[in-house]
Amino acid sequence: MAGRAVARAGGGLLPDVLAPGLRVLFVGINPSLESGRVGHHFASPGNPFWRLLHAAGFTPELLRPEDDGRLLELGFGLTNVCPRATRSAAELTRREYERGVEELVRKVEAARPAVVALVGITLARIVLPGSGEAGPGSRTTSIGGARVFVLPNPSGRNAAFPGFEHKLVWFVRLRAFAG
Repeated sequence: MAGRAVARAGGGLLPDVLAPGLRVLFVGINPSLESGRVGHHFASPGNPFWRLLHAAGFTPELLRPEDDGRLLELGFGLTNVCPRATRSAAELTRREYERGVEELVRKVEAARPAVVALVGITLARIVLPGSGEAGPGSRTTSIGGARVFVLPNPSGRNAAFPGFEHKLVWFVRLRAFAG
């Protein structure tokens, strides 16, 4: 796989971890302030994303946020619809979402991952408006030719999927879906 692709559009935006032909491209809404500060994905101490990846069998060992570039070696990548770090996604504007979705489609068409994993049901509503499909799981639609799977947001503030095990089941299903 190619090296870490940097998508800095000025002033400290979080770089993508992206290369052609990935097995799964994980897509978040936007980075947390902590991720923006340290320059790595899913860096908030309470976010179990890295533990979920490992427990679901995506990674042979537990990676840390600063290891995010190693995902490329395993055929996985990371990006966000909106690159701007915020305390809450509610701080993002409609125009940022619109531009972000357009940019996501371009990234997917260029990188051609087999699966796009949207990290969060709210994100799925933004990226796939009007699809009529709700909740986590596979989608019948595609993005840039890639199959789509929706994961619950791994944040500890996710009231619909409050525990680690509630989220893990969907990461395991994604692994089976991605093959």
